[in-house]
Amino acid sequence: MIDRIHDFQLLSRCHGIVEEIRGAPCPRIRFISRTREAADKPPGKVGVFPSSFNPITTGHMAILQEAAEIKAFREILLILDTQATDKEIFGATLVDRLMMLQVLFEAHPRFSLGASNRGLFLTKAEVLREMYPKGTSITFIVGYDTLARVLDPKYYEDCLETALDRLFVSCSFMVANRGIYGREAIEHLMASGDNRRFKDKVHFLEIPNHLAQISSSRVRQRVVEGKPFARLVPAPVREFIEEVKLYMADREVGPMGQRVNLYDLRTEVLCRLYALYPEGRIGIDIGEIVDKVVEGIRNGQGPESLLDTIPDRVATAEGRESGMLQKR
Repeated sequence: MIDRIHDFQLLSRCHGIVEEIRGAPCPRIRFISRTREAADKPPGKVGVFPSSFNPITTGHMAILQEAAEIKAFREILLILDTQATDKEIFGATLVDRLMMLQVLFEAHPRFSLGASNRGLFLTKAEVLREMYPKGTSITFIVGYDTLARVLDPKYYEDCLETALDRLFVSCSFMVANRGIYGREAIEHLMASGDNRRFKDKVHFLEIPNHLAQISSSRVRQRVVEGKPFARLVPAPVREFIEEVKLYMADREVGPMGQRVNLYDLRTEVLCRLYALYPEGRIGIDIGEIVDKVVEGIRNGQGPESLLDTIPDRVATAEGRESGMLQKR
């Protein structure tokens, strides 16, 4: 796992996927990995779980597992929203969110991975209809808070009734309890006003209450505060967060009490490498490069001057790797 976290070629591939999907002028959902069964045989029932995954939590995992058990989905597609409707990009970079998802799911027999450049569910539903064969049953898997946003008129430029008609004619929703909002809250929401027209398209999915309380924001807050968070995320995600210092507070690094955010420093190193080596064809360990920059800061050098030496550090690392291969 640690090797993959620092593998520049893998990081560069994820970066290319993110740039491709965000740069697409039209609404798009891109498959990143697919289950063998879905790739070989068109699925009849597809579950779709879109989220910003900042980070993915054990609450997310509980929803996915329960959905897989109660409905015979041939494929469950997790979609990383690269442009969520009402959320700015902060915390984990989109590349790292994709990395965490790939580590968890890329070889899973039931779950496929994708990325979307539109947050609106109506847009996603229409794109999915074009991607899957006619007659495919599509069910969005969401939490209560997401369903409430789906039904909120502020997210639609056109008439809400028309937009919801188009949405619900092409898909259904499986809605999990979230925090204090359970079956009763969902039924109340679907009994309100025009929402009742779609109540037969919304089905309740129940997960244990202690898991329904877990949110990505809670994970981020506990990490910032230095509190235990291992039970809130899958083990590989915990390892990723701890290794790259994701969500962690600034640390005192320099001799004059200079404080540095090590995750932001790693991100800056990667940004420079993406620009220098857009093909990603260098076999270097990002962790090693970042450690060298941190070492320089501890010795009193400025971060900017150290970042400017990245090409030299890469050349040194590649030369050392080449020498080791020749010895073998």
